[in-house]
Amino acid sequence: MKYYIILILLVVLAFANSIQNSFVWDDYLMIVDNPRIDLAPKEMLSLFTMPLSKFTGYPEHLQVYYRPVLFLYFILNYKIWGMNPTGFHLANILIYITTVLVLYRAGLHLFDRQENSKLTSLIGASVFAVHPVNSEMAGRAASGEILFGFFILLSLYFFLKERKYLSLFTFALALLSKEPAVMFPFALVILAIDKKGIKKGISTMMPYIMLIGSYFILRTITVDTVLGSEITQPVFTRIITMSVAIFDYTKSFVLPYPLKLFYPAEWHTSLSEPKVILAIATLIAISFSVYKLRKDKVMLFLLLAPYIMLIPVIWRVNTLPVGSNLSSISNRFLYVSIMPFSLFAAAMAQRLFKGYTKKYLVAVCLSVIIILTALTALSNRDWGNNITFFGKIIEQSPNTEFARIGLGNAYKEAGRLDEAMREWQIALQINPNQIELFNAVGNIYFLRGDYEKAINMYETAFIKGSQTVELYYNLALSLESVGKKDKASVYYREFIKIAPAQYKDIVSELKIRLGNSK
Repeated sequence: MKYYIILILLVVLAFANSIQNSFVWDDYLMIVDNPRIDLAPKEMLSLFTMPLSKFTGYPEHLQVYYRPVLFLYFILNYKIWGMNPTGFHLANILIYITTVLVLYRAGLHLFDRQENSKLTSLIGASVFAVHPVNSEMAGRAASGEILFGFFILLSLYFFLKERKYLSLFTFALALLSKEPAVMFPFALVILAIDKKGIKKGISTMMPYIMLIGSYFILRTITVDTVLGSEITQPVFTRIITMSVAIFDYTKSFVLPYPLKLFYPAEWHTSLSEPKVILAIATLIAISFSVYKLRKDKVMLFLLLAPYIMLIPVIWRVNTLPVGSNLSSISNRFLYVSIMPFSLFAAAMAQRLFKGYTKKYLVAVCLSVIIILTALTALSNRDWGNNITFFGKIIEQSPNTEFARIGLGNAYKEAGRLDEAMREWQIALQINPNQIELFNAVGNIYFLRGDYEKAINMYETAFIKGSQTVELYYNLALSLESVGKKDKASVYYREFIKIAPAQYKDIVSELKIRLGNSK
């Protein structure tokens, strides 16, 4: 019982300062602005027939994602907490605590042939509990990894307990939470072979593979697309860039400082680049470790599982959309991988300190855990609100377009219009084709009473191809404000033609005004 209390306290120490975080980033897409977040209970089954784009009401590029169990989790949280971000963060942390405890229990089964299995499992679960790469889990209310990781770990735990049907059921829930779950059986087969030999071990995986097949059928019917990325780079460039991604993920496992909130896409083209050389050295070290551990299937599983689970995102290196930018890697993808890696690190530490008294191992591991806890508490602050979040990204990568836009939006919401204007203007320097920003900057000029500059911004948006309802109305209003009523009426009439139902009061008033002006 004392080990459970220790693990719970570690999570509380590491993540207590994230409870009061606001909604940030795509929490608005998934929760705050989601038209289906208050779905009626009788409509819950419809979640299993819609892609992410239909659930959120957002663009078609999100159609590649199919995550009904995750959607259900968001809806249930909303039913309980309303639009209170603290409740969402608390729910995530409660699941996280449970995940940490299950990881400890899974470690006891994995290390049951070794001495000091309780201590090894405790160290491994403690490292996972306070690891800084998990700060997004608590910082972002709409974190999909928290549920996905919980079900994957439960599936592993039930497999170790030889509870076949429970393992399959929780694996199915993981599949319906996030797409990378399809890789889990390819890692689990290592343990299956260790338990039952090659033939029986592989046959043990067949129900999992059948579940994956059923999942892809359901997904194809619902989403009508295959998740992937178009290959536009030469094969050689792609291979060495994927190698660098493996190095970056490994570095975040071992040395999680400094962590970035956003890693800009970057293609590597030469074997002589320092980072490519480090990546090759990392691959050699991993391959050597695999060879040395080939007979110890538990350690082999703990070493290879993190990378097997990362294969989908390593394949998609530099093609991961983040707003209007592309990223090379993302820390959130490490959430599941850090579970087996933490147990692997604990077991390796146990071996390194073999022959020494236990207190040396405990002292070193305790020091590491204290450092990781401090780093996590610092990382949590970056997720406090959209100003701190986007501000941190800009501090790390100043030319990140989506962060400039996001920070401008956050400043506008806070009433800090001058700062919003500054960020949007920088974003326009980075990408002059961000049409919606001309409208946003024009709005601030309008609020300041600088109508001529507002008109210039709105007209530029029209020239670049924007024809939104808001733009027609804003331009008409600005033209009217400088006395150009005839020109304004042209845009008012266009606004009336395309205005949706929510503008009916404005449309009625305009029809009266324009009718009287004839």
